[in-house]
Amino acid sequence: MSGNMSTPNIYEFYANKNIFITGSTGFLGKVILEKLLRSCPGIEKIYLIIRLQKGKSLQSRLNDIINAPLFDTLREKNPDAFKKLIAIKGDMSDLKLGLSSEDYQTLADKINIVFHVAASVRFDDSLTDAVRMNTRGTLEVLELALKMKQLLGLVHVSTTYCNCDRKEVHEIIYPPHADWKTTINIIEKIDPAVVTILTPKLLGTLPNTYTYSKSLSEQLVNSYKDKLKIVIFRPSIVISSWKEPIAGWLDSFNGPVSIMLGAGKGVIRTCLVDPDIVPDYMPVDIAAKAIIAAVWQRGINRSLGNDITVYNCSSMSKSISMRQLMIIGFEAFWSSPEPDILWTPTAYFCQNQTWFYINCIFKHFLPAVMVDAFFRLTGQTPMLVKLHKKIYRAMISLSYFTLREWRFTNDNFLQLNKLIAPEDKADFDYDFSDIDPKSFFENAMLGGRKFLLKEDTSNERMDEARIKAHSK
Repeated sequence: MSGNMSTPNIYEFYANKNIFITGSTGFLGKVILEKLLRSCPGIEKIYLIIRLQKGKSLQSRLNDIINAPLFDTLREKNPDAFKKLIAIKGDMSDLKLGLSSEDYQTLADKINIVFHVAASVRFDDSLTDAVRMNTRGTLEVLELALKMKQLLGLVHVSTTYCNCDRKEVHEIIYPPHADWKTTINIIEKIDPAVVTILTPKLLGTLPNTYTYSKSLSEQLVNSYKDKLKIVIFRPSIVISSWKEPIAGWLDSFNGPVSIMLGAGKGVIRTCLVDPDIVPDYMPVDIAAKAIIAAVWQRGINRSLGNDITVYNCSSMSKSISMRQLMIIGFEAFWSSPEPDILWTPTAYFCQNQTWFYINCIFKHFLPAVMVDAFFRLTGQTPMLVKLHKKIYRAMISLSYFTLREWRFTNDNFLQLNKLIAPEDKADFDYDFSDIDPKSFFENAMLGGRKFLLKEDTSNERMDEARIKAHSK
């Protein structure tokens, strides 16, 4: 036992427990799942709510998760761990999470710990869809948790940006931007087309439906603090893994790595970014460790009463500016060049949408039209214009965040790491004070090339790419 004989450490706290995870098909959810299976071998069962997709069975969707390279280490060291997983059909956008009566009762009877990670992170969702998924989905999770007879703790994964109308965000729950009950009532009873018309008025000072719905969710969670033992965990921009279980792992084209990859390919040559702002990034494996530790601490700490501890999972002084990030990207290009590049990597930073639009015409769209014409003449599928349209829309959508800077205080987050018992340190210490941004983002780029672009990153292939790049 850690500390005194009556206080369990992290391994002991999770031993013989049944866990319910929402969002296990997402980036952070997968990493939490892998970490629990690998580092908490005493866990009894982990129940995963999974939405069915057309043409795929529940088992095939579960296989899509566990067959990812992320789970290779676990597969090698403890393949029996996968037997602990129980996939259940559901949908976070539906009432009662779309669960069957039998599955709903099973969760109510057996679950000890809830990780509520699921969310739509799209900025362009309609308000109806965003609130239905992120806010009403959270309500359904909390209502289910109230029926869990053996519940020890629940973590709600939020975002540091749900209060992005403030320049400095502390580890507290802020006054509401709107009433969550009223907003859920609006999306349930009013035609979605009418809601879309009302959306700018409803959003107020928040930039999009994602931040708005996540802000509402925090207010909703806070209203249950007298009924449940809850933690609110706010990661900043979650990016590639630092160390565990493999360096540089990621599974989606989001965040800074996607821009660096696009620039390395010569596809992205201008971007809507203030180069001097310092975004706040957090490696996904650090966030996963801290989330697991936060639930442990809430579960064992009886002195908290009905208080909700908020953790801003932010990197503060370890982040670097967008300009520094691109320099690292270009240096990485010359040391480990991208194969089959379109143009030699360059980057032009724009800080207003008009200038960005003009630059896109000359640096992106006109070259893309010519390349696509060549593709058509040679019998290949034209795709560059379509790709640049997606890139343009994405950068416009992200511009609120790429042209601004925030400060997220993280005292609770840093203090939590100090509470981890010595016997837990090897697996759960998440101190990142010695992280080197340059080596981190170099690994992240290689990870993006390997896991997203499916490139051969062997030394032989890198040598070939270097020769080709230096000959251009």
